[in-house]
Amino acid sequence: MHDYYAVKALLERLTSEIGDLEVDHITEVRVRVSATLSAEALQQAYEMLTQDTPLEGSRLTVECPPDVHECPACGGSWAVTPADLVGHVLVCPSCGALSAIEGGTGIEVLGITRESGP
Repeated sequence: MHDYYAVKALLERLTSEIGDLEVDHITEVRVRVSATLSAEALQQAYEMLTQDTPLEGSRLTVECPPDVHECPACGGSWAVTPADLVGHVLVCPSCGALSAIEGGTGIEVLGITRESGP
């Protein structure tokens, strides 16, 4: 569900920054996200939320760089996935200790592709 609200916020930001009249010419939105977000869930939410809007038919391309986290309790490190997130904290897969998410969980817009005019 977190992914849904992240995409909703992204779409609100796009329409306010770009303007409703220019949004209908967007064919692709490229983003970078935290490893705590699921690329597949974001893309599904994007398809659902853009239905019957000027962005319908555009695609969301998600870049999710690896995020290695070290557990403050046991010292183990692992590549974070959405499965490691419970609420707003990470759970160590080795010892079960909880720790804060570092670096945020937002969506960074890398680029917007618009359809070419005649």
